Amino acid sequence: MLLEIVACVSIIVIALLAKLSWWRQRCNRLIPNVQFSFFNPLGAVLDYDGFEISGKKYAVHLALIAAFGKWSNNFRKYPLFCTWITYMPFVLIHKSEAVKDLLQVNKNIEKSWIYYFVQAVVGKGLFTCDSTQWRDRRKLFAPCFQSNMLKGYLTVFNEHSHKFVKYLMKGTENEFTSIDFPISLSTLDIVCECIMGVEIGALENGSKQFVESLHRSSDLAMARILKFWQWPDFLYWNSETGKDAAYHKKVVHDFSRTVIEERKRRYLNGEKADDSSRYKSLLEVLLKLHIKDQALDEEGVIQEVVTFIIGGHDTVAAAIKWALYLIGHHPEVQEKIHEEVDSVLEGDPQRPLSVDDLGDLKYLDCVLKECNRLYPSVPMFGRHIFEETKICGYIAPKGASAIVMAYFLHRDEDVFPDPEKFDPERFFPENKNKIPEFAYVPFGAGTVVRRDGGEDHGVPHFEKLLPSLFGLEGQNVARHEHHSTVFSASSHQVSTETQQQQQVTTSAFVLVL
Repeated sequence: MLLEIVACVSIIVIALLAKLSWWRQRCNRLIPNVQFSFFNPLGAVLDYDGFEISGKKYAVHLALIAAFGKWSNNFRKYPLFCTWITYMPFVLIHKSEAVKDLLQVNKNIEKSWIYYFVQAVVGKGLFTCDSTQWRDRRKLFAPCFQSNMLKGYLTVFNEHSHKFVKYLMKGTENEFTSIDFPISLSTLDIVCECIMGVEIGALENGSKQFVESLHRSSDLAMARILKFWQWPDFLYWNSETGKDAAYHKKVVHDFSRTVIEERKRRYLNGEKADDSSRYKSLLEVLLKLHIKDQALDEEGVIQEVVTFIIGGHDTVAAAIKWALYLIGHHPEVQEKIHEEVDSVLEGDPQRPLSVDDLGDLKYLDCVLKECNRLYPSVPMFGRHIFEETKICGYIAPKGASAIVMAYFLHRDEDVFPDPEKFDPERFFPENKNKIPEFAYVPFGAGTVVRRDGGEDHGVPHFEKLLPSLFGLEGQNVARHEHHSTVFSASSHQVSTETQQQQQVTTSAFVLVL
């Protein structure tokens, strides 16, 4: 009897392996493929080894970059190629022409199934919902992304930029101060005030639990994608990892719910938000849709707020950290930035920057673009393919997830010669027109990110913090032996982390936005 059971199970396993092998071989005829043996049903899962850095294990971020980088190098002559995670095909794209073909397909394309794991944490917000829901909500949220609204946020950017500089000045009392966490807190202050219309004082008060829960939630969501045994909800949410994820999700949602309930109470009582004449927060728009128009339920309000906080906070914080790291290693670049900022500020570092001023910071704009090229805030993002789709003459199989690898797209030697070199001149007017469409997508691409303010909203914030730093009279950016020093005063160093450590600060969520 036992032998019969073993024989039946063996036959079933061999049949499944044969079917999987047949499917992989079929796809291999349609598109370049990473080859796996017949007896490897897990596919690329075995390539994701963890990395130890200073005693910390970063099994997601660096493992993805390392594995994708190896494949990207092996398939460099192709615009795209396919790999597998168990039975799921992943079409990896690292050439601009393939990105263009993918994003210009208007049918049979949807966000990748991996967004489901993000939705499990933040819900179906504007950046994580399907295309049908996105179109409906995009129309509702249109007032939030009008140019005059975004200009109004500059007041918030100015105030918090100067608070951040004052915070750094206090750090001169210590021999060495890391600014990694303070940058996250400062960007959280800005994002929360713009989105919810409230000052949470994260930089002054620490807000450690909330920030750590934000980061932990995103890390766990991304890690789940690579662990197929955690895909079933029942198994995941009853595991220790799932319970950890549920705890951090609760911290984030409870904080958001508390703020929303208070603002809702004030809205119903007819109270106006503080300084409401300056700008209208996203939450004010959402509450109007919820209470007056009844176009959005309360849970929808919470989901949108959490989505925008996580997405906005992580992408901008990562961008600023990388910019400071790179500028700190290139003193000739920082000197040019100093000169430009001093010229625009007319010798007054306390003067708030206007929209016109930002337009005059042309060299800084090129520097930031080059920073985003090397270390994009959204290093990869995905789409789900419902039907076989032709991309650059190859057939992407039905059911595949197409992943645009911006990190490697930006290192295409055919577009960016000597791609590892930090060279802001790539984006000078006479050079930037040589960059093909979709070859540079630091904040993601397509209608979702480009029109929803991911780039238009993120870049002004990005620029606003840096001019305040470089506008400080008599302050320099110097290089330390093993660190990028982004601010120095009285022989004191305020530094970002080392390059390998800094690599993992990019949020897991932004990998799939």
